[in-house]
Amino acid sequence: MRLKVEKITKNLTEKISLWDCTEAITLADSAEFDLYDPYFFLSLDIYHKGDLPPVEKRLLDYGEAVAFETSHKAMKDRFLIENLPVRIEFKEIRRIEEILSSLQERKYPFRQTGTYMFYRMKVGKILWERSGWLESIQKELQNLPAFFWRNLYEINLATLEHYLSDLGAAVFKNDPFFYTLSLAGFVRIFSGLIFILNRQFEPSGRRVFDTINNLPLLPENFKGRFESLVMEDPELTPSRKRELAELLTKSMILLGRGAFDG
Repeated sequence: MRLKVEKITKNLTEKISLWDCTEAITLADSAEFDLYDPYFFLSLDIYHKGDLPPVEKRLLDYGEAVAFETSHKAMKDRFLIENLPVRIEFKEIRRIEEILSSLQERKYPFRQTGTYMFYRMKVGKILWERSGWLESIQKELQNLPAFFWRNLYEINLATLEHYLSDLGAAVFKNDPFFYTLSLAGFVRIFSGLIFILNRQFEPSGRRVFDTINNLPLLPENFKGRFESLVMEDPELTPSRKRELAELLTKSMILLGRGAFDG
């Protein structure tokens, strides 16, 4: 089966690299899951300059693709090849360079959307590149300025405290829908903050839980509290989970002071 994955990846890379706009092609780590794992799919990032080929041309180059879907808004093609799910994501180089330039001016524009974009750029396996552009970007991402991490931490900490307040209100009102939304938002932002404190880019949600416990810098009593917060347990009532979220927030603040002010 792995030979089939390698063959499909090679064929797609050969075709897409012939497009005039293509600058680099990478393979995301979602391909590292076992083929029978529901999380497995082939995901190629296409870094490009200028306009992409029309949909008809792309579909032709994808070969034996079936169940084809495309999203102009998200700049993404999805399809199956030999029953394997494939995603092609298009990343415009001009936009990426604007974002990296903004870092030097202390204007990181994404605020609450995290660092997953940088994660994909840093860890993606380079299958092909035209000029060495992506390799230079990967080196740049190794040495982001300290204020980048601090600013990102402060922005996300404010959002975390907002979700904690919403969680308390939902528990008080006995509102299960808003409670679920608030808890999900809290877990997502809190997880991102752990990676920020460790100066690491956040992986996809599929890998966060397995990765986060191995990070060197963690809040006090993190593992037990965090697992209790995200796991289903009838003995852990919404009120108790709100208390756990408050304890995690306090320990996050203490850890952040040491990490950025120490």
